[in-house]
Amino acid sequence: MAATRTTTGERETAKPATNLVDIPYRQKLLVVAGLTVTLFVATMNQTVGATAAQNIVADIGGFDRFVWLFAGFSLAATAAVPIVGKLSDVAGRKPVLIGAVIFFMVTSAAAGASTNMTQLIVARVFQGASFAGVMGSVWIIMAALWPPSERAKWMGVATAGFTLSGVMGPIFGGVVSDTLSWRWVFFINVPTGLVSLALLWIWFPNVAPGQRKGRLDFAGAALFAIAATALLLALTWGGRDYAWDSPRIVSLLGGALVASAIFARVELKAEDPMLPLNLFSHRVFALGWLASLTTTSTFIAITAFQPLFVQGVLGKSATSAAIPLIGLAIGVASGANTSGQILSRKGHPRELGMVGLGITTAALLIMSSLDSSSSLWMLFVVTGFMGFGMSFGFTSFTVPIQNAMPVSILGVVTSTLQFGRLFGQAAGSAVFGAVLFASVAVSIVGLDENSPQVRIANPELIVAVDELAEIRAEYLADPELGEERYQTDLTASRNNLATGLSAVFLVSAFFSFTGIILAWFTFSGGAASRAANRKEPDAPAPSD
Repeated sequence: MAATRTTTGERETAKPATNLVDIPYRQKLLVVAGLTVTLFVATMNQTVGATAAQNIVADIGGFDRFVWLFAGFSLAATAAVPIVGKLSDVAGRKPVLIGAVIFFMVTSAAAGASTNMTQLIVARVFQGASFAGVMGSVWIIMAALWPPSERAKWMGVATAGFTLSGVMGPIFGGVVSDTLSWRWVFFINVPTGLVSLALLWIWFPNVAPGQRKGRLDFAGAALFAIAATALLLALTWGGRDYAWDSPRIVSLLGGALVASAIFARVELKAEDPMLPLNLFSHRVFALGWLASLTTTSTFIAITAFQPLFVQGVLGKSATSAAIPLIGLAIGVASGANTSGQILSRKGHPRELGMVGLGITTAALLIMSSLDSSSSLWMLFVVTGFMGFGMSFGFTSFTVPIQNAMPVSILGVVTSTLQFGRLFGQAAGSAVFGAVLFASVAVSIVGLDENSPQVRIANPELIVAVDELAEIRAEYLADPELGEERYQTDLTASRNNLATGLSAVFLVSAFFSFTGIILAWFTFSGGAASRAANRKEPDAPAPSD
């Protein structure tokens, strides 16, 4: 029934989704394989800096800005992904995807060649924009390949590739930065990108672009970038570099508010808005979009900050920091497969989302109680359960929402969902970074500025092996300090960092618990996804 309706849509609207859904099944499998490889390569770099960050900081400095390796990447991707969705509708899926992969390779090479933290952040911003082109295209194409009745199963495959690659990023970053150099975590994207290009060129069909009209909403993208950047900078600097009531922070918050108001006005009047606000008139979409923010902010809390816990609190290497993330990968793989099958056969997205986020919340609460005496293998088990729960959340807030909206705006719906998820990662990076640095800043108040005790209290140094060796030598050279005092102060410094990270995990647990509440209200319960396959609700589509 769904397939018949989609074919009718082809005659009426000539949408790319209709053309793709009718290609031979064997070719679909090849396209899915090529898309999964492409998504894996691109998404891995979203989090690849997590375990490499400490080696990066030890080489080029900039610990106080390291969260912007993630926030800048995600913020640029957030602003770009809706533009990519519309470009894909107009220019065609294949040209946009291939162009994005090429741009991704170029920006990866620039990141690897960076000589200071500022250059690396700028390169990561452009890499984030190219990542948006890859990710946005892949999700749109994956949804367009299959009718609603089969979409859950195959989106589960894509979700597994997306989440696993995000988890593999820190694992890859830790191993490569320890054995070769942190620069190769970026340089490696050039040869792997070439493999992805070859697969897409050979297997992806040349489908004619749709007839969608309307201007690209560059004004909306620019206003969003201004508003989000101002807000995230205020969250990052407030209470640490500047007082919350200082002119700079007040100006940033005021600027974010004004830009947001202008953004909303522009989007309401835009011929083809980057963020179609009328989509939020649908309960399933609006609440599901908000729930997606909680899921992805939790994801970044683990992939970006757990490696810092392993290296800075437990004193392990970047490679060791990858061990708990292997557990996360195992949990994600099993959870994505399980949730995709359940959702495809039985439905029940509300129950799946609530159970998954409940598991995630419990795991985060356990992580918030860990300290420098905790076991690496305890982290492995906890993050395994967390990966299982997160994959339930990702799947539950993707397919049922797509199925609940008209197929004619599938590309816009999908890209808007990704918009929310990427913003959740950017905001999560900034919020969690602010929580961490505020806690760490308090821990060094009152120390003698000329003492090595000040240096050992600096998180930028306790994760750098060479710097710690120098600090230890200073302790041994000072008769009032010595080895015993060095070990005592190092343990205190690690526990101070653990306290800050505990606060991060507690805040993340609160976000995840909020997602449970949103899941309850998003879906009416029962086999919602199956009902969506039978009935397509009326919805105001964005102006064409």
